Amino acid sequence: FWEKTVVEIGLESASATMLFVTVSAWACFTVGVLMGMESLSAFLHALRLHWVEYMNKFFGGTGTKFVPFAFRDLAVADSAGGGGGGD
Repeated sequence: FWEKTVVEIGLESASATMLFVTVSAWACFTVGVLMGMESLSAFLHALRLHWVEYMNKFFGGTGTKFVPFAFRDLAVADSAGGGGGGD
């Protein structure tokens, strides 16, 4: 966008007014893109927070406790006869 607006139109026209117009257009476009991206970021963060707070209303907390995987537990189960040899 810089090449097409400022370099090709503004600098090659050899007019200070045209250079000012093209740099202004480039600056406005750049700020617009940045503002759009920041607005999207803020919106998505707020949406995520609403989702998390909304889901807390329905979370019961019932279920099985998480037990991380460990080879030591498999070795203990295998030595106790619950090794699951798998035929």
